[in-house]
Amino acid sequence: MHIALFGKPFYEKHRDSVKHVIERVSEIDPKALLFDEFRVELEQFMDTPSSLGSFSKAKDLQDVDLLITLGGDGTFLESVTYASERGIPILGINTGTLGFLSNVSTDHINEALDDVIAGKTWIDERSILHVEAEGIDLGEFPYALNEVAIHKRKTASMVVVDVSREDRFVNKYWADGLLVSTATGSTAYSLSAGGPIISPSSDVALITPIAPHNLTNRPLVVPLDGEITLEASGRDASFLLSLDSRSFRLKPGAKVKIKPGPFKVKLLNLKDQYFFNTLRSKMHWGMDPRG
Repeated sequence: MHIALFGKPFYEKHRDSVKHVIERVSEIDPKALLFDEFRVELEQFMDTPSSLGSFSKAKDLQDVDLLITLGGDGTFLESVTYASERGIPILGINTGTLGFLSNVSTDHINEALDDVIAGKTWIDERSILHVEAEGIDLGEFPYALNEVAIHKRKTASMVVVDVSREDRFVNKYWADGLLVSTATGSTAYSLSAGGPIISPSSDVALITPIAPHNLTNRPLVVPLDGEITLEASGRDASFLLSLDSRSFRLKPGAKVKIKPGPFKVKLLNLKDQYFFNTLRSKMHWGMDPRG
């Protein structure tokens, strides 16, 4: 098994755990690849094994069987831009906070890596959104696993977003912004904006206004199969278009077209890891708040 390791800066309290992951992975695959920027971070407090290789772009991962991320969900989302088009499964070890995607705790590193070696894992395939935006070069990865968002910039003005699906008008939203999320993204930004939680195996898209001016505008679930078109207007000279954690400047009137991506993102899960288990743990469901 050929492994790659991806990470970003992390809390100091996780140093020992991160060091342990690097050492364990180097035992499993002495020629494992380490993300270049992450190596710089690691070398501030440890000597990385000299046998480890390096990568800096997606094409460097052509022979990799598994990508392990160390960080939170933001780190996981960034790793998707390197691994997913090549069909490489991603295992997320959580050194962040909540961790719906990066869902292996640092207390279970050994168990997780033992299960990987023993093949006691399963793959969860998640839908992804493909995005086209007039006048914007979205780079080599015009996709979003969680959500596509249009935001107002740093002003008091609202953004007005016209939404259509399959060339049929849906609604005009006056709000601070608008999200189009996958089922996976229903537990991310959309959840904080009042959207519902959706099982990630559902082939749906979720349209969620952010702080809508009209309180009768509620989150809307539509079939994933179909093209959603967004067109923003308002007093601002430009708005922000976000694909997960990547942001671009969007001109008023520019159309943003969203449809299902041509591939799925593969999440590697341990044998007892399922969405509802993660949901109960992260949301503290079933726990008596009275102590």
